[in-house]
Amino acid sequence: MSDVYEMKPEFDLKKAKQYGVFIVFAVAILILITIGNPFAVIDAGERGVVFSRITGVKEVVMEEGLNFKMPFVETVIKYDVRTQKFERKFEAASKDLQSVVVRTVVNYHLQTDKVSKLHQEIGSDYERKVMVPAIEESVKIGAAQFPVEKIIVEREKLKGIITELLRTKMVGYNIVVENVNLVNIDLSLEFNKIVEQKQIEEQKIKTAEYKKKQAQQEKERLILQAEAQATKQRLLRQTVNKDIIALEWIKKWDGTLPQTMLGEGSVPMIDIRGKK
Repeated sequence: MSDVYEMKPEFDLKKAKQYGVFIVFAVAILILITIGNPFAVIDAGERGVVFSRITGVKEVVMEEGLNFKMPFVETVIKYDVRTQKFERKFEAASKDLQSVVVRTVVNYHLQTDKVSKLHQEIGSDYERKVMVPAIEESVKIGAAQFPVEKIIVEREKLKGIITELLRTKMVGYNIVVENVNLVNIDLSLEFNKIVEQKQIEEQKIKTAEYKKKQAQQEKERLILQAEAQATKQRLLRQTVNKDIIALEWIKKWDGTLPQTMLGEGSVPMIDIRGKK
């Protein structure tokens, strides 16, 4: 009976080292991926601007969804390309140098394919750097074209001027102005007092004119009434004669002779004989 010996495998130190290096390398790669984050998620209504530490801002714009970027080398700056609202008060002067404060609301959006250029030339603080000065200048230019009393009356015309000026200015910065609203226009207190006094004086003038017109109408009415009465009397004089008066008297006579005596007891007689 032969002895059976169990064969034990020898421990391969070389292979163990290789496996260890592979595991360390894999963990290092996983850590680098986790820290470096090679993916950029662009949400709906956004675009991504890629900045490379090697080449600077790239022209390519990241669309919505999952995008790849170079870890540790590239950074993604997100821009909202949906309609945005900007609102602020701007002070200006009218054509006759009266102070005017216009509360202006501007709706705009960024050109989706030009956000990289916008970021490169202006940066994310574009509202403060270019929009505020452009809106202020447009409001001042527009207000200066109207006398102060016409600014509120010509509100729509002023709005159109400001909108056109602003659109022209913003297109050069890759910003699209959708519309402009002048939600409120405040005039100086001094001018408000002048306007109020002017309205009072105008009302007085209108009242005086109304009373004058009423008096003129009443005068004309009395003249017409007098003329009508005079015409009536003239017509009566033309149509009434002695025969008509006698006939009318007979129609009304009841047959009783008057009791009044005239002269020496004579009774008045009426000639009722017909004319031959």
